[in-house]
Amino acid sequence: MTTEIDNERILRVVRRFFRYVMFSHVWQGNEPPFQNVNVVKSVWNLPDTPPNEKLRNFCKETHGLGYSWAWSDTCCIDKSTSSILNQSLTSMYKRYANSVATLVFLVGVAHPSKPGDLAHSLWMTRAWTLQELLSLKVIFFYDSKWKPYLGNTGVNHKECPEIVEELADVIKVPRRTIITFLPEDLGVREKLRLASTRSATVEEDVAYSLIGICKSDIKPYYGEGADALGHLLEKIVARSSEVTVLA
Repeated sequence: MTTEIDNERILRVVRRFFRYVMFSHVWQGNEPPFQNVNVVKSVWNLPDTPPNEKLRNFCKETHGLGYSWAWSDTCCIDKSTSSILNQSLTSMYKRYANSVATLVFLVGVAHPSKPGDLAHSLWMTRAWTLQELLSLKVIFFYDSKWKPYLGNTGVNHKECPEIVEELADVIKVPRRTIITFLPEDLGVREKLRLASTRSATVEEDVAYSLIGICKSDIKPYYGEGADALGHLLEKIVARSSEVTVLA
């Protein structure tokens, strides 16, 4: 009979085997969707385009770090199925938080990179960046040539004082919060203030990108436009009675 100790050992082995690396980046035109990759069965069989080459480089770096599983939301989510898309959006914070590492490709940062380049990266202005950055335990930044940012080859860029100091200055979040963030660490108004400085291609993403760090249970519905933020605030007020967020 399998004992509780045996089950725990099996679970640890499974978790270790299925450790995965996440990919964060600025979309560049025709990113490969789930259907394209599903048809050819491998990213190596995709046409030679910059977005596809970016995906292949991500897979190469993941393998170089010693991991076998890689996740990119451009092609790992079947966006044609609303139920799958909604589930992925509501669980995105946990998906990043539970990853063994996240690789960030800074397409606009030239090589060799220099201190201060993060402030000029479009990645820093994306609505989803705040959630991704704060939820991560381990992060690696790469410049446009897929070289480590500032030449840092350490085990975690969140452990590099120079990089963390630069991040803190750019997003106006204390260094300690960047390193050890939990959703309870910041008040609702502070989270909304941080999010207000970011841009989104799709209007609803202003609200949906906050689902994880605000611990909200709103259901994404693309098509509701600006009402999405209203629904998020409504849920926050109902749960916390913090009506000051409406200001």
